[in-house]
Amino acid sequence: MNPTVRRDFIHRRPVVFSALLIAAGIAVGVLRKATTELLSVELTVISTGIISGAVLSLLGVLVITRLGVWRELGFVRRPARPRTLLYFLPFALYGLLPLTQGLPISAGRTAAAVAVGVLIATWKLIALALVLYAWLPRGPRTAAALTAAVWATMHLSGILLGGSVAPTLMLCLSYLFLSYAFVCVWLRTELLWPLVATYALFLTSAIAVQDTDASNLADSVVDLIPAVAISVLLAAYGLAISRRARLASAHARPRSAAGTVAT
Repeated sequence: MNPTVRRDFIHRRPVVFSALLIAAGIAVGVLRKATTELLSVELTVISTGIISGAVLSLLGVLVITRLGVWRELGFVRRPARPRTLLYFLPFALYGLLPLTQGLPISAGRTAAAVAVGVLIATWKLIALALVLYAWLPRGPRTAAALTAAVWATMHLSGILLGGSVAPTLMLCLSYLFLSYAFVCVWLRTELLWPLVATYALFLTSAIAVQDTDASNLADSVVDLIPAVAISVLLAAYGLAISRRARLASAHARPRSAAGTVAT
């Protein structure tokens, strides 16, 4: 099938495409859980992240390759100017926050945390970019809101896989605001790889300072309150820079029109 035909289908059926992405994530999780139960093996956060992250990242790469949208999604695009990367500075600082708890010095643990961080960040940002790509023809505001909603809903699968309900819901709330911030910055810069890098930094830092033998990082609602608060701040930041971009564009159009008349 022609890549253009596939892209047209995604744009015409964004709900179906979003549902398929959510279903794929759930299917991988259910299959992993069923396999571990069958083999009577209990996986840690590290093991779960590596297995799920590797499988879903591979699936995401295959989808993007089939669609031929690596550049359109901002994976292989250069910034318009070097200072464009400054828009990602708040996310880089966000990525370093977990390290305020102290970092255990262990080469093996650090390497494992990096592997999990990169794999999970890759597949999650691929999913976000694909959903955004599907909804963009509806307009940037609608696309941002619906992409955030889909990304948050995707994480509800944690409940189906045995996660605690209240902490998972809090995580989904955090993901709702965080994904909205991601989309706003993407709309401003059209770059995705810096978001993957900074989110991988955050996940690596978070996993490195946690108990790697635990089966779930989200065990307490109270512990997740700071994550929700920070994601709200990042969403506000994203909204601010996207509004500035719209205002700049609105001011530029009259000047351009005036110049055309004068000419």
